[in-house]
Amino acid sequence: MKLARISTVLACATLLSATSYGMSKAPQKTGQPQAAGYTGNVDSLAQQCFSIQSPDNGDYMQRFNQGGVVDDGQSFRFSNVSKNNAAKFYFKPTLGGRFMLTDQSGRYFASHLPAEISAGKSPGKFAEWSLSKEGSDKFSLKGTGLNMKVRHRTNKGTMYFFDLLNPFNLNSENKFKLIPATGCASYPEVATNVSGSVNVLKGNVNDPVRGFIDAHTHITSYEFMGGKFMAGAPFSRWGVKDALRDSKDKHGPNGALDLIGNLYTFEDPNMRYDTRGWPDFPWWPNHRQMSHTGYYYKWIERAYLGGMRMMVTDLVENEVLCNVQKTVNPASWINPNSCNTMDSIRLQAKRLKEMEAYIDAQAGGQGKGFFRLVDSPAQARQVIADGKLAVVVGVEASETFNCGEKDSCSKEKIDTQLDELYNMGVRAIYPTHKFDNQLAGSRVEGGLINLGNWLATGYFFNTKECDDHTQGKHIESGFPLIGDIPVFKQILDAANLNPVYDESIEHCNQRGISELGVYLVNRMIDKKMLIELDHMSNDTATATMDIVEARGYSGVISSHGWMNHGKHGAVHANQRRLMEAGGYMSPMNSSANNIDSKISKYLDVVEQTPFLNGVGFSTDMSGLAGQPGPRGDADTNPLSYPFTSEFGLVFDKQKSGNRTFDFNVDGIAHYGMVADHLQDLREQGTNRVYESVMNSTEAYLQMWERAENSPSTHHHNPL
Repeated sequence: MKLARISTVLACATLLSATSYGMSKAPQKTGQPQAAGYTGNVDSLAQQCFSIQSPDNGDYMQRFNQGGVVDDGQSFRFSNVSKNNAAKFYFKPTLGGRFMLTDQSGRYFASHLPAEISAGKSPGKFAEWSLSKEGSDKFSLKGTGLNMKVRHRTNKGTMYFFDLLNPFNLNSENKFKLIPATGCASYPEVATNVSGSVNVLKGNVNDPVRGFIDAHTHITSYEFMGGKFMAGAPFSRWGVKDALRDSKDKHGPNGALDLIGNLYTFEDPNMRYDTRGWPDFPWWPNHRQMSHTGYYYKWIERAYLGGMRMMVTDLVENEVLCNVQKTVNPASWINPNSCNTMDSIRLQAKRLKEMEAYIDAQAGGQGKGFFRLVDSPAQARQVIADGKLAVVVGVEASETFNCGEKDSCSKEKIDTQLDELYNMGVRAIYPTHKFDNQLAGSRVEGGLINLGNWLATGYFFNTKECDDHTQGKHIESGFPLIGDIPVFKQILDAANLNPVYDESIEHCNQRGISELGVYLVNRMIDKKMLIELDHMSNDTATATMDIVEARGYSGVISSHGWMNHGKHGAVHANQRRLMEAGGYMSPMNSSANNIDSKISKYLDVVEQTPFLNGVGFSTDMSGLAGQPGPRGDADTNPLSYPFTSEFGLVFDKQKSGNRTFDFNVDGIAHYGMVADHLQDLREQGTNRVYESVMNSTEAYLQMWERAENSPSTHHHNPL
């Protein structure tokens, strides 16, 4: 009985559709002449301009006013208009095979509920389309938001997703021709402001690499501290307007909720600033602030074009700061990321792969982007020879392997999670960072870091006077920030929470490496991974170098100058041991007036070894580190624009939206200004130091190759 009713309904619908759409007579094809359709693959549509033509009747898609309130009544339909009068759509990739289509006025070919086509005003999933190749010159469009294909009713000109009155889709089509066109309005994007052929960056894989490595960056730090601290992102499916949008959603009006950023950077929780991002950027990015990303992918591309051949990006987390952020900033109360270190590392590794895929999509398909994740020196050399940027993944966290002082840690846990990190492409790890953990003691600091150590471990740093060859820190007594305030002092004294330090000495951590730490270092050598010595206590670094030397291993790094120095800033014995073992050393960046001396003191040591004279610098951008401002004499001796790099590419002042960045005024305001800094170093620094910087990628690669080729040796325990 039910089947009979269904058959009756379908028969009626079929009869109605036949009456409405001329089942007995095909529609007359009165549209425009058929043009030659695009025959390339889907990914190659990226950044190109097309009109859309019906292969059935030759009509072109055109915008029109259908009335109503949604999107001001604006929509699209097929009309009998010439190719010149058709809508021209710019194809902006969002992911592989997916695009947003915008017309000459910037309106989106979009869908909205319940199932309508419109000329949308905003990016997002309802303006995103998955395209599929249908034959030699036809494509179908499936809306991401509604998960349905677009159809064209050829005898009426309209488009639809489904039609209850036409269940058999009579006189309709869902495959369209893309006709190459001109006159599109490009999708808003940051410019590199670089001219010339990138082919000049290609080379022979067997030749030494010429160029700079930034061995310490934090591209994914926008996801750390719950994902609510760092405003902005290096990419977004919806483009720059979303990636670099106004930061008030995280930092509150005028940055009032950016408490950690304001306190850590400006030592003023009452700091206020203009949060607007794209397209005006009235305040951020700038070289001092630390709570907005500097790594938009087009900025990274400018640095790569300027001579950077490699970068190491460290997945980063700090559980203490993450939990503080989730407590004090209301923006963090809703849907924050996990503060668990390993959860955060997994998320950030996922984001890096998504970023690589996004950049590939912008360039026209898998493997075509300039940004390439690598996990071996051989792979890095091939990427660089292809004229692209090799990106190595590291981990910098205090509770890596979830081995914080309050965690449960074991050799088995270390093995399991070390394997996990290795399999996700991580090749460099910091055993310690900022706070003590069950692996080892960290390099001590006072103030907020000492407070953080108390929160992370349950105790303030236990210190001792540094030895005669080690420069330590001056640490003040009392609970950080409030220990000397009347009433608070008495309460904290009673609770035994006002630590007492001998303020006449330089302090080093009493704590060195643990048995678990010894095991980790040996296992990293077994797996040919790179060991970062920065942030280690002096005793931890000494023990680590004992293991490294005993096992004849070169894979040790001080990537941003955070090992203990010798007295008065001299090269420390452990730094010297690292370089003599064949490790890689680079100081934290500074202006061309100052970086020369920083690099030279390490170069003096490297030149006495059999290893390549390559010492670079590191930025640590968006890792709670400020950047160099304008050179001190830039007003009288500026970097001139445009300039031509060593590789022959021409650089003008970088423009992001409505803001133009001038290195002489802004310094390294964002990562793209690293290119300007390299040129400034070329012009203002000594040739010896510039050559060292341009040898830094090759020096790092040779260090990594020595590590990979080191023989198997027995574990060494210096305890």
